[in-house]
Amino acid sequence: MSKRFLSRILLLPALLLCLGSISSAQGIPSVNLENEVVQRFMAHGPYSGFGTQASYFDDREEFPSRFAWDKPVSVDLAWSGDEDGTYTLILSESRTAKRRGKVVLSEKVTGTRYRLTNLIPQRYYTYKVRRGLKVALKGKVRTEGQVRMLDIRDCVNARDLGGWTTLDGRTVRYGLLFRTGSIDGAYDGVFGLNCGNSRCRDPHHEEAQDQVGDPVRYTLSEESVKALRFVGIDADLDLRGMTGEGLWGNQCMTHTRSLGLTKIPEADFRQIMTDVALHQPFDDPAVVRDVAWIIRELRQGRRVAFHCRSGADRTGAVAMILEALLGVRAGDIARDYELTSLSSEGTGQTRSAMNALRSGYGFFGRGFTTLEVDEPDPDRRLQKQAYTYLATAFPEYAISPADLDWFIDFMLE
Repeated sequence: MSKRFLSRILLLPALLLCLGSISSAQGIPSVNLENEVVQRFMAHGPYSGFGTQASYFDDREEFPSRFAWDKPVSVDLAWSGDEDGTYTLILSESRTAKRRGKVVLSEKVTGTRYRLTNLIPQRYYTYKVRRGLKVALKGKVRTEGQVRMLDIRDCVNARDLGGWTTLDGRTVRYGLLFRTGSIDGAYDGVFGLNCGNSRCRDPHHEEAQDQVGDPVRYTLSEESVKALRFVGIDADLDLRGMTGEGLWGNQCMTHTRSLGLTKIPEADFRQIMTDVALHQPFDDPAVVRDVAWIIRELRQGRRVAFHCRSGADRTGAVAMILEALLGVRAGDIARDYELTSLSSEGTGQTRSAMNALRSGYGFFGRGFTTLEVDEPDPDRRLQKQAYTYLATAFPEYAISPADLDWFIDFMLE
């Protein structure tokens, strides 16, 4: 047997293995985690700046039903077997098709169906369902899209801050920071409608105030707890103030529900009332304190959700300065803000970056974006203004350059 012939025989298995890998990678099904309305909105591309044009959601013909679209697309698994049987589902996550990656979920399942949700875009997920030693189902799926909406039963308007591209071509990491509406759960106590008096003295509402912070009265569903654990949120920053403290005193019931505590199991919790800072950004240091707490929690290895009631404006102010600090372009910051228009809370209001910039929301129109810095490029100027505001606006609460630099480097990949 000639050496040339032998070398060809030895090369053949390696060639077949290579072709098999290519075929396998190409044959992996993919799913875009952005629902159809989010995809349509993102397809328009970024705005030229924050608040420079009307929201695309104002187009009633293109977005005739824009609300209740704040949930992701899920992956539904189904297999043949015993409907009353117990199976073990193991889910692994990886950046590449060839690697199985780390196990992100191991769960007992009753029945023959399971919905995978709250997955991260741009990942490969390998799943295996077995009963004893018998494998009932296995496979792999590729996730696509950018915006990672979250499906948490007791929370609306929840999404990951990750996925946005920065001025330097880096990307904000998924799975670390989350902007959400309040995480409510069931409420066992006094409940009623909002009142019209900003300094309400309704005895039933006052009784509700006394119940704020009483964990016995708030129950988070098991479904929500499972979702929060899967996402990994273990630090909770509440931006709301008590009735009468801030500018939202007339929202006695909806505003105070679940205020003053976290129901996320074993989570760190902080309440920093950001109502006044939203309107008077140079008189109240709450946003600086918010960011400082977020950085501290991230340094301790925790993943942070920050929220007000609806996850719109107070949450939007914190999200905006974080994204600006990371170098996200102004037009993309506007897009993230306007995604709140899809909230399933049913407020029926389009969130327009243009309106936010020109209305009474001082943090957007009269906040850190008004600081004088030496930078001609508008997007880089926005980043420098955020950095300057956090480091100098309130000396008592100033965030050190070392912490700000660490945050930028840690959050980007």
